[in-house]
Amino acid sequence: MNVYHGLGVMSGSSLDGIDFALCRFTFDETADNPILEWHIVEAETFELSVFWEERLKKAYLASAKELWLAHVTFGKYIGDLANTFMKRLDIKPNFISSHGHTVFHEPQNHMTLQLGHGAAIAGATGYPVICDFRSTDVALNGQGAPMIPIAENLLFSEYPLCLNIGGIANISARVDSHYIAFDVSPANQVLNKLASLAGQAFDQDGLTARKGILQPELIIALNKMEYFAAPYPKSLDNNWIMKEFYPVIKNFDYSPEDKLNTLCNFIAQRISQELKLICQREQTNFSGKNMLVTGGGAYNQYLMECIAEICRNENGIQVSIPPKTIIEFKEALLMALAGLLRIKNIPNMMKTVTGSMVDNIGGCIYQGTNVLI
Repeated sequence: MNVYHGLGVMSGSSLDGIDFALCRFTFDETADNPILEWHIVEAETFELSVFWEERLKKAYLASAKELWLAHVTFGKYIGDLANTFMKRLDIKPNFISSHGHTVFHEPQNHMTLQLGHGAAIAGATGYPVICDFRSTDVALNGQGAPMIPIAENLLFSEYPLCLNIGGIANISARVDSHYIAFDVSPANQVLNKLASLAGQAFDQDGLTARKGILQPELIIALNKMEYFAAPYPKSLDNNWIMKEFYPVIKNFDYSPEDKLNTLCNFIAQRISQELKLICQREQTNFSGKNMLVTGGGAYNQYLMECIAEICRNENGIQVSIPPKTIIEFKEALLMALAGLLRIKNIPNMMKTVTGSMVDNIGGCIYQGTNVLI
């Protein structure tokens, strides 16, 4: 039995900041669940600088040289923020585990790219860095996403259903001894973009959406998109969201309030529909069960009301919202866990989730100068 401290770093697709979470794990690799205890010791979100917010938004347009330069310099930026965070810690991490910012995610082409070079982070901090978690799974014909079910399996096993609402909403379901998980719908990254049309960085508590009117024609148009008829496993690409999904909404001549209201209802309806499809395909029933909801979307009261109402009425499922630290830093916690599993050579990607050929161990390791693993 050993205790490890990992610094999980998450840069989400909604560009609302970079999350840092120092996590403590009591680990016993002889146990069925090797994580005997866990705790988020300290956590903080750093807002992206205006420079990096704009650069990441446009990264998919960059030349090869510009993209690689962004990869390295964003890694240095993450490393500098990590140093700022670690200055006030009494306990230092054994390693840093960073997701990076997804620029391209095209598993059908065996390609996924997250900016934020691990070597640059290791160089800036002196600590070992684990990064690039998705590439191995994609090379094995998997989706490389979502990653979150490994944390839900090992850390939140009391919940058979978990919903994470970040830039993208994804759902995880435990059916007997295996997990199913996939991306359900675009979420905060499009909600935030619509809120900007109303002069807001984001829709605080869903107040603007609440003022709007649901527009059925927009719901119908979004549901016609090929992704929503595709079976799981499946995952969403940020570029597809902005090039294909958002333009459908943009082309309708509705107010920002109506578009926000309609998108909240669309997300809720997709969640309910996908839960029904899981039950049909897996011949199971989640009625009477609780679904854990995390991610920034859990603070959108109107969105949560939409989800809670339809899941209660259509699926018989109750929604559970955890403490604030879990809502905000669950994905950074996941990264710390994924890094620890990589160090221990234990699979951190599940084939039943991603559709890959085998359970696999994702992550590249860059050794530090001050600490080695």
